[in-house]
Order: sequence, then C-alpha cells, then structure tokens
Amino acid sequence: MQGNAIYLTLVRENPVIKATVSSKGQIAIPKAVRERLNLKAGTEVTIDVQGEALVMKRMVRNFPDWRTMRGMAKGGERLTDALTKERAAELAHDNVRINQGC
Repeated sequence: MQGNAIYLTLVRENPVIKATVSSKGQIAIPKAVRERLNLKAGTEVTIDVQGEALVMKRMVRNFPDWRTMRGMAKGGERLTDALTKERAAELAHDNVRINQGC
C-alpha cells in the first residue's frame, strides 16, 4: 500500500490489475474481473482484511445447513469424483473466457 491507495491484485499468469480508491472510498472492479467472477450489480461480497491485503469473496445465500445433507451422497457416483469433474469443466470454461477476453 502506498499513500491512500489500495491495490487489488489477481495473482495469475495475467499482469497485475490495479484499482484506486475514490474520494468516497469506492473501488471500481475492472470489467474483466467482474466477468471472470460473474459479479453483477447488487452482488454482495465479504471483505476480509489479512495483514496489508483485502480478500473479497462473493456471499452465498441460502446455502443448506450441512446437517440436512446426511445420506445425500449414498449410491451413484462418488461425490469427490463428481466435484473433480465439475471443477475441471469450470476451469476449462474459465480458460476459454480468459483467452477470448485477454
């Protein structure tokens, strides 16, 4: 942090993305970041201060209580296998979007 500026950083193969805090304390999230994270107007985020860094995460609403999930994974495909496949598909989709947009 230098002066009164706060910098948002995405650590990836892409160059670092910087943003400046306005006089009202607002930060504009760059379009490429909003699209990558599917952030729309009205999306609520949490902000966690970790040392000299801000960590912003999209809030998840109506997430079921884990205690109500007992027995849901019985039978069929193993949950970890299904989640691994789902994550691989998400990463492939994200990589396509990054390569098209940057």
